[in-house]
Amino acid sequence: MNKIQMMLISISTIIIFYAVSYLLARYWKKSLGIEELTEEEALQRKTKLIQELKENWRPLRYNFAYALQYIGQGFVRMAFVFFFPLYLAKELGYPEATIPALIATIMLAWAIKWPWGILTDCVPVSKFGRRRPYIIIFNIICVVVLAIFALARPGAELLIPLSILFLALLAGIDAAYDGLLIDITPPDSHGLTIGGVAWGFKAVGELIGSLTVGAVISLYGFSAAFSIALIFQLFTFSCLLIHEPSLTIERRPTKRGFALLFTEKYLWLAFLAISLPSYVAFFSPTAGALGFVLKKIVGAAGLIGLIGAVNRGAVIIGSLLGGYTADRIGHKKTYIIAAPIMGLCIGMWVFAAPGAVNLVFVLATVMGIVEGFYISGLFAIFGDMCPPYLPGTNYQVFMSAGHIGALIMLFIWSFLLTSYSWTVGIIAIAVIGIINVIPIYFLKPYAEAKAIKV
Repeated sequence: MNKIQMMLISISTIIIFYAVSYLLARYWKKSLGIEELTEEEALQRKTKLIQELKENWRPLRYNFAYALQYIGQGFVRMAFVFFFPLYLAKELGYPEATIPALIATIMLAWAIKWPWGILTDCVPVSKFGRRRPYIIIFNIICVVVLAIFALARPGAELLIPLSILFLALLAGIDAAYDGLLIDITPPDSHGLTIGGVAWGFKAVGELIGSLTVGAVISLYGFSAAFSIALIFQLFTFSCLLIHEPSLTIERRPTKRGFALLFTEKYLWLAFLAISLPSYVAFFSPTAGALGFVLKKIVGAAGLIGLIGAVNRGAVIIGSLLGGYTADRIGHKKTYIIAAPIMGLCIGMWVFAAPGAVNLVFVLATVMGIVEGFYISGLFAIFGDMCPPYLPGTNYQVFMSAGHIGALIMLFIWSFLLTSYSWTVGIIAIAVIGIINVIPIYFLKPYAEAKAIKV
């Protein structure tokens, strides 16, 4: 399985999920005679929920827990994907030609995360809640799997199925943690917490991993690398610092809520906006679609690594500043400002001729900062649009929709690259991505959504 096949599977499952959900919602809405809330009723319900969230909100403690989770996740995912192919090839003699397809298969769970959202929304574990029990159970299994990798050094026949299980549970942990943060975070903190802390500290973990994993493998071997990944995986137990709210009537999934949610026009507008061609695959100048251009301009592998590190450092700063700013001036406004600026930054790559190293460093830095603002605003909008009874499902569906936008943009990029030139491709991508601003501008939080305003 290659990356295109993986993305097509992701797209097909999300389209099927939305089609079935819409048809079922229409049926329930008609057969049960469900009526929508009036504006006054919706405002009263949201005001009560937001007041409760603010009374129980512990920003330092909860953001610290979330930061630990994402440092660990950023390190483990980056490190695992980095040294797993090396381990297969060098230690187990696995055919190198088949490794990329195997990695795509193992990572498939990250392209289809919405089933985890349904599980953690709809199936609470007795009185212990619907998020933390899954996080703890999944994480214990992940730690055990990493311990097996580090101590037992299993062969391919055991390593591969355990790796599929490990990445699938890691995706489940991510979905449950996202749902937990939407459960507890007031809407006017979505930018910093759901956007800034998540994206910024994931970049911290990735940066630590990129700077250390290669050296650890060279000096101490793969067992040491798996052991360090295990240590970072323990960070996920930070969920114990978070008090999970009780599953009140407002937070319980019902046929009424489902029917109103999936027949809501603004939900479909949000899905359309996120599914449009997006810049996501063009954020990183080294790992993303721009990596092809960067190699032509810079060439030296050492410089490319340094440019990547500078970019990730800028993302950390931009995410925290962007999240803070989004909560002050508005989530939608932050995104609408950041998207065109990102387009201009991508367009500036046409001036980066071979050898223009200084310009590349400037672009990598500026794009990292703007990426933080862009993602903080966008993820905060996702949180704003989630209802309290299906936040995990809704958020993961939005994230999966983002894969559609990224794939469409990659297809456009590939066509322009092969049919015209990378210069034409860069200019077109910069212009097309700004289209996303148009539907986002018209978004409003519908009656069932968590926030009063976006």
